[in-house]
Order: sequence, then structure tokens, then C-alpha cells
Amino acid sequence: MTWNDSETREHVARAEALLSSLAALPDAAVRDQVADALHAVVELYGQCLARVLEHTAGPARDALVDDELVGHLLLVHDLHPEPVEARVRRALRGLRAELVAVEGRLARVRLAAGGCGSHAERAEEDVRAAVTWAAPEIERVEVTEPAPGTLIPVDSLFRAGTASGT
Repeated sequence: MTWNDSETREHVARAEALLSSLAALPDAAVRDQVADALHAVVELYGQCLARVLEHTAGPARDALVDDELVGHLLLVHDLHPEPVEARVRRALRGLRAELVAVEGRLARVRLAAGGCGSHAERAEEDVRAAVTWAAPEIERVEVTEPAPGTLIPVDSLFRAGTASGT
């Protein structure tokens, strides 16, 4: 049976907790052997994924890349074909934010003007979560507020397709 996204996230959290708990093993030799075994399995799976990508093109490849679990696995193995900037831009769609720049492991994002009663703090949290989920290699997300100006963007005062608003 294939996991749904929620089950996948739960399993990822469990796996991360189990991996983190390895550091607490009292026997250093056992700890090192377990870590070596895990690294060998991960490298093997990475090579398998690389071969799958070599044999896949078009819509099938796009479906693999767009799948949440497969996409993250490709990231783990540095095999994801989509550049970090494109993944971050896609993650920001619908969040009223734009990518300003990616500089190494830092992403600079600017929030769009929210008008009266906007929830900037929540928007920043949403942006940070979306960016780190889409691009785990990003270690820091700097979120800036929009430049001060009008509360209502001027272009929103005009009807679509008219220049004068009449």
C-alpha cells in the first residue's frame, strides 16, 4: 500500500527521530557500524535513483520530480533536476511573496503588500516553512516587508484590461 502525504510525513519524522537517537548508543563501535551500514544503504539507493532518472524523460520524469516523497529523496542524493531558485519560486506561489535572491544557503524573500490587517508574522512563518520544505539545502530564510507605500496597490484600482479605470 502506498502512503499518502500525511503518512509519509509521519514516517519521515519517525525516521529522523530514530536516526537522531543513534547518537545516544553507549557503544561507540556499534554506533559507528550502524552509521556505516546506513550510509552504505543510502548510497546504494542514491545510485538506483540516479539510474531511474537516466531512463526517465518527459511527463514521467516530471511526475517523479513533482512527487513530494520522491522529490525530497532526489534532494537528499543531490539528484533533483530542478534548480533551487525554481523550487523556491514554485513554493512561494500563492503566498504573496517573491524570491529576491538565493545566495549559497540563504534565501532572501520579500512579502507582497498585504493592505490593512495583514498578518505579517504568520506570513513570514508560512514563507519560511514553504522554502525549507521545497529546498532543504537552504539553511536561512530572510523575509523582508514590502517597501512602504500605499496601502492599496495602484494597479488594483483599475479593472483588468483598462488603462484608465473607466
